[in-house]
Amino acid sequence: MRDRIPEIIRSKDAQLTVRIALEDELDLLMRTKIVEEAKELLSSGETEEIVDLLEVIDALIQLRGLGHAKLDQLRAEKNQTRGGFERGYVLLLDDSENHA
Repeated sequence: MRDRIPEIIRSKDAQLTVRIALEDELDLLMRTKIVEEAKELLSSGETEEIVDLLEVIDALIQLRGLGHAKLDQLRAEKNQTRGGFERGYVLLLDDSENHA
């Protein structure tokens, strides 16, 4: 959860129990949170969910000790070999989707 959530909950006189994630479990917890935030974005379409998703991704990048320069390099390589998402292609797996 976000770092200030326990403080916010306690300020409303609510009780909660939290713990600090162990280092060896944090990567999986962050990846799980990314999936949760992506599902919320899918469901709501709200820009705020993009912000949440980016924040968790940035935290995972930091946890893994990756710099944005390295990620930009990997991104450029992948874009060169596979392309980006600018054209809006939709893969049609069978004729039932051709009517769209």
